[in-house]
Amino acid sequence: MECDWYGQRTGFPLKWSLEVVGSRLEFAFECGCPAACEEVSGFVEGLWRRDVAEFFLIAADGSYQEFNLSPTGAWWSARFRGYRDQERECRCTSVVTSAGRSRAGWKAWLSIAVAEVIAWERFQVTAILGGRYFSTGKCSGEPDFHKF
Repeated sequence: MECDWYGQRTGFPLKWSLEVVGSRLEFAFECGCPAACEEVSGFVEGLWRRDVAEFFLIAADGSYQEFNLSPTGAWWSARFRGYRDQERECRCTSVVTSAGRSRAGWKAWLSIAVAEVIAWERFQVTAILGGRYFSTGKCSGEPDFHKF
């Protein structure tokens, strides 16, 4: 993600990875700008109101699971039947997170057992950073990470 939703260069380093390691799905996110976040931890809804890294696991039938990860290591997840049609929140018991922040930026990591996530065919990584929207997916119109 070298550019934001509107095609503007980030102006700071931004890295991510999403991979299966053994029986776990691991998401790592690194941002080279200071974090704007609430001092929260654990399972927290509404993380998208401040800086957040996200990923979506998208099934062949159009259902999907969303994960949010805060610069503090707080996280949230929900499954959706289709476009913004939330089925349920997912308080996955195997989630482990870590995070670190400095004036130069932040890093966060989330690991979850593959058995606790939706069977996905593809994925999309997104972020909200300093009020700017970033996505590995198609970016057109108003920002909406739920359109794949």
